[in-house]
Amino acid sequence: MASTVFPAASAASKTMFRTMLTSGTSYTVPTGVTSLNVTLVGAGGGAGGSGYAFPGLQGTNGGSGQAIPSIITTTGGASITYAIGAGGTGGAQDSYGSAGNAGGSTTMTGATTALGGGAGGASGGAGPTNYWSTNNGIAAGGIGGAGGTGGSGYIVIEYWV
Repeated sequence: MASTVFPAASAASKTMFRTMLTSGTSYTVPTGVTSLNVTLVGAGGGAGGSGYAFPGLQGTNGGSGQAIPSIITTTGGASITYAIGAGGTGGAQDSYGSAGNAGGSTTMTGATTALGGGAGGASGGAGPTNYWSTNNGIAAGGIGGAGGTGGSGYIVIEYWV
């Protein structure tokens, strides 16, 4: 967990703090904070694997996870639980290739859940369901190889004091 302090826009303004959560299960709200702006990002889906029966074809990329902003009303010292979505594992290389696995959802009490990205298809198979997001967790399958694992989800928290 990292915090960044941004300079105030004016002397009368408060200072903004930003924290990124990439692991753990509980966040303690700082003293004096009554509102959090949070962005939850779901994990990326794993890419599909390539098959021996389709030389030169590769599985499709896994989809990106959703990025969902929310505002949480809270009190200083409160403990808020969350879960970070794990990246979907890539599909195996076998006779026809295997589809990847969907990415995990990222959740936080009081916020809207960000769904994980769809699984990549096997060689020539159906592609993923893509959600609006940054390119978090897109994993490419190699020609003649297993698919890559999608990136993990995360949560960005902003607050002012």
